[in-house]
Amino acid sequence: MACHESTRVLEHCRISPWPASATEAGPLPLTFFDLLWLRRDDLVERLFLYPFPHTSPATTATFTESYLPSLKSALSLTLRHFYPLAGRVRPTPGSSHRYELHYTEGDSVLLTVAETDLDLLDLAGSHARESYKFRPLVPPLPPEHPSDGGGGGGVGRPLLAVQVTVFPHRGIGVGITIHHVACDGAGFTHFVKSWASSSKSGGHFPLVVGDAPSFDRSVIADPCNLYALFLGDGNTASAPPAAFAAAPLGQLVRATFTLGPDHIQGLKATAAVGKKDGHSSSFHCSTFVVTCAFMWACIAKARGISSCRADTKAHFGFMADWRKRLQPPVPDAYFGNCVEMCPVEVEVGDLVQGDGVAVAAEAIGRVIQGLTRGVSECLAGFREKFLTVVASGCPVLGAISSPKFKVYDVDFGWGRPLKVEVVSLGAGAICLSDSGEVRGGVEVGVVLPKHEMEALATQF
Repeated sequence: MACHESTRVLEHCRISPWPASATEAGPLPLTFFDLLWLRRDDLVERLFLYPFPHTSPATTATFTESYLPSLKSALSLTLRHFYPLAGRVRPTPGSSHRYELHYTEGDSVLLTVAETDLDLLDLAGSHARESYKFRPLVPPLPPEHPSDGGGGGGVGRPLLAVQVTVFPHRGIGVGITIHHVACDGAGFTHFVKSWASSSKSGGHFPLVVGDAPSFDRSVIADPCNLYALFLGDGNTASAPPAAFAAAPLGQLVRATFTLGPDHIQGLKATAAVGKKDGHSSSFHCSTFVVTCAFMWACIAKARGISSCRADTKAHFGFMADWRKRLQPPVPDAYFGNCVEMCPVEVEVGDLVQGDGVAVAAEAIGRVIQGLTRGVSECLAGFREKFLTVVASGCPVLGAISSPKFKVYDVDFGWGRPLKVEVVSLGAGAICLSDSGEVRGGVEVGVVLPKHEMEALATQF
């Protein structure tokens, strides 16, 4: 069955963890961090584009015969260590308000093999490209159905699907769709780098990158019962819908803007001058802070909010990782969710005029500094703030991912990716990653209506 007029499905298959007898199959209860993503059914779709491996001829048959088997076996071996991804999220049996990730021996991940006529070099560019072109390169999650072939027969929402797409004579696309309730960006990166490492070795050995994933949910303490708080409001405060607002897909374009080391240092100098000009609080002027501040100010201008009243509030949100901020700290290899969206606001007049980057950087830096108050106080406060913003209908710019994930290091044995895209990125959101072209640079993916993207491009 064709998934798009330019893309044809060649094969569907199921990949189970192997050996199944070595897989720990205990259910994992959701924490309040996980619950934030459950009700919104939030999916993350990431696409890795590669040049064709150095073989001749560079045909679909060559790839499926010479490279696909190692991809499949590596995925099976990797799922042994990341077994929850082969399972489902479901209500906890006997409970009306608890949920869990449940794996049963025989559960599996749907892998799709496809071939496309799309232009790889166009998709791997940084210029504005129509967002709809990327859609057929990432798989949908299978439907929630007890008889969808998962093997275990359990009811619940699948968590992971994979698609490998061949661009004949050009390259390969690896599209991964994962339910955010399963893990955050750190967990996803841990999984995909481990899969790639095993594939690069020929798919004969499970090669977990770094420490083995930790599934111990007891490290997420909840003395203030944030679980009940977030369950009660239906997660409307987890991330403002306006931050990732849905617009007709045909009207949206995606582009990539790269900030090199010199540009970043210049932004830090600008922010530092702002700190000296009467601003009372100090903050760590990191690459993340100034990149977000710069993009916030530029996109605000491109979206035309400078026409608003100067005292109108402009809103921004970024993901904070709580692993090192909890007491005691959570292991780096914790596999689950340990992030939350943090709200920031400044007046429109301050953002789009004069030293807007310095103002935005200080506002973001202050929120980061305030995370030392503790998770219970911060998340409860963020919830109230987001409820207010959502109710007002104010536009929000949201930032996801992080350059620290180093997604351009994901090598399945074919070298570095030509391009990495988050296909699920919505209108008015940005995605930060390491740069695939500029050493020490930051790559910022943006999705906007075409006229706004054109206005944004004039600022670079």
